[in-house]
Amino acid sequence: MENIIAAFPNRSDMEHAAEALRKQGVINLKLEPAAPAPVSDLPVMTLNEVRSASMEACGKLQVLVESSRRRQAMDTISRYGGECSF
Repeated sequence: MENIIAAFPNRSDMEHAAEALRKQGVINLKLEPAAPAPVSDLPVMTLNEVRSASMEACGKLQVLVESSRRRQAMDTISRYGGECSF
């Protein structure tokens, strides 16, 4: 079993990826919406850090798949604009 966590640039892309992953037969799928931090609480960031923070602000998708389907799940997540971590 493999656990994949993916961040998406927007909620719509995350939901489309979740639907595609369900059709592929993932074992478990959990959408974790996140509340954005107030602008006053954000530190000074580089462009890459801003991009990462904006993706995290949308929420995360947690996916549990069989090891043999890990690559397929990661490709699906990427197709919908998600960034994977483990």
